[in-house]
Amino acid sequence: MAAKKNHAERRAREAARRTAATARIGPRPVMAPRPQTLHALNPPGLYYKEWHTPKGTDEEVMSKVTEAYGADSDEATTMRLMLEYRTIYGPRVPFAAAGHLDVILRDTDLVAGLREYVGSAPDEVRASLHSLHSQGLLLVADDGSLWVTVPPGTPQATPGGQWTFLGQKAPAPVD
Repeated sequence: MAAKKNHAERRAREAARRTAATARIGPRPVMAPRPQTLHALNPPGLYYKEWHTPKGTDEEVMSKVTEAYGADSDEATTMRLMLEYRTIYGPRVPFAAAGHLDVILRDTDLVAGLREYVGSAPDEVRASLHSLHSQGLLLVADDGSLWVTVPPGTPQATPGGQWTFLGQKAPAPVD
């Protein structure tokens, strides 16, 4: 007859091994949470109701659009922008929100202020702001203004898993 396994003894040995390892090499480093796409964070608001997912590689998508409409068409310009956004936001692009962010950056003094503060080129400031937006740290509110936010599920998030709007970064552009 096989010897009976003593699970409590095995757990105690494993705990002692972990304690000895911690004493020898130190505690495990705190791991940053796995990054999520903006789509997975499920941001609130009208600008985040529709998500676009171009199918195929960039070359395949652009080939279809230029064949159907021409390389200099508005459709081709829009698709190039969509593919640029896809590199920032992942496979699902909040085109309305990302496009509106570009309008804010074009029509407000946000880029000029940040450019002066950090000393970066306008294209770098734009890329940085889109990156923050793709992480859920900036959101476009329903009125078209840009807000600094804290996504749910992050260490700084409020209890209850709600989005936190910390402060307005830029007002809605005036048409």
